[in-house]
Amino acid sequence: MAASKSVAIVGGGISGLAAAFRLARRTSPTSYKVTIFESTDRAGGWIQSTVTDEGNVLEGGPRSVRPAGLSGRAALNLVYELGLQNSIIAVNSKHQAVSNRYIYVHNKLHKLPSGLMSMLKPISPFSKSLMYMILRDWWMHYGTKPSLKDSDESVYQFFQRRFSTEMADFLADPFCRGTSAGDARKLSMKACFPQVVNYEEQYGSILAGALLDKAIPISEVDCPLVYQAKKERWRMWTLQNGMETLVNELFKQLTKCGVNIQLNTKCQQMSFLSDGKVMINSSEGLQDFDHVICALPAKNLGAILSSQHPTLSSKLSKIESITVAVVNLIYDEAIPAVNGFGHLVPSIESPGILGIIYDSCGFPQLDSKTKSSTRFSVLMGGAWFSQIHKENATDDYYIQMAVNAVRNQLGVKLEPSTVKLSMQRDCIPQYTIGHLPLVRQIFDYIAMHSLPMSLVGASYQGIGLADCIRNANLAADRI
Repeated sequence: MAASKSVAIVGGGISGLAAAFRLARRTSPTSYKVTIFESTDRAGGWIQSTVTDEGNVLEGGPRSVRPAGLSGRAALNLVYELGLQNSIIAVNSKHQAVSNRYIYVHNKLHKLPSGLMSMLKPISPFSKSLMYMILRDWWMHYGTKPSLKDSDESVYQFFQRRFSTEMADFLADPFCRGTSAGDARKLSMKACFPQVVNYEEQYGSILAGALLDKAIPISEVDCPLVYQAKKERWRMWTLQNGMETLVNELFKQLTKCGVNIQLNTKCQQMSFLSDGKVMINSSEGLQDFDHVICALPAKNLGAILSSQHPTLSSKLSKIESITVAVVNLIYDEAIPAVNGFGHLVPSIESPGILGIIYDSCGFPQLDSKTKSSTRFSVLMGGAWFSQIHKENATDDYYIQMAVNAVRNQLGVKLEPSTVKLSMQRDCIPQYTIGHLPLVRQIFDYIAMHSLPMSLVGASYQGIGLADCIRNANLAADRI
């Protein structure tokens, strides 16, 4: 008779769902009885897609996935295993949403260099060409390894040191605001861009590292989607009806597999017993399990571990998260806006507005099928949320701020026909300086105390949706 192992998964976001699916699909002598505890009335966490009556798709959270790297492949493999390959909407390297990206500086848009010719000459707001700065870095640093290999520095400091203050202000800063809504002056370079740091440590030059670094070969376990993405040079993808399609299919198939998904069930406390089991105290009572996969934000997990493991709780609580206000806007016309993915706003320009995504340009397939329309998403707050937040502010306050941003930065004078505010509180963990050693301490503590617990989610080893899927797979495989 096959052995059975009970596994609790605390948190029903994409990490928890992916871990459950990995366990449910595993073929081994051990069978798994999986229970997911989710405190809200829905699964999926920050993945929140809304389809309007006219067929427009609005995303309150992640809206696309990059297929690159091991994490990108893990996400594509999951889509394939779920049978959603025909729902994929892909964008290749030639699409204007990939080649055209902008920053908003000095009250106007500036297209970032994307091809060789545009890299050869200075383009505003840069006083030097991008190629000059890259070659200068190679000439000055090639073969010179950093003297303090174990030290950490901010993303801003790294780009300022290697390239220039302009590169730090107009590339590194807005890029961090776009990817993590974070402050480049506080984020850890080693935690946020480990591959670039590896180029410096291994080759002494970012350019040399990029040229000499070998691509990861496609594995035998990769699905046909991975091969298709490589062949067709995909740069990002989404799903028909939005990214929540992924969540809905996971929920459906997990339920069919017998996974017990308990919505509106909050884990209030977690205790590790002397017999090696873990006790979950939830709003449904006490239940014990052989293992627990924690897919909560680190700070939330720290709160439920505080009584039995205060040292671990204290370390977990040091990983902070920030709040982002996402405002989706629909205009009832095909607005001839700038063609591109969107634009980012450096913090020295307008701290509160992180950027504007031109949703209809990137994925016009998600526009209304019945009438002309244009979709934008305005991202606000992040590490600067305190600068835009007002006590007792209504939804209209944030919505009007977003409408004004589209009007002032893109020249759209129309009033939107549909608006939607998603206030994503504490949604993105911040990998500040010292994040990697802190995470090592957390994982070492769990190993040292032989706790039957795995940690997944965006708080530790990657904030992207694809990172979360890959890390959930790895955690499930280790049980």
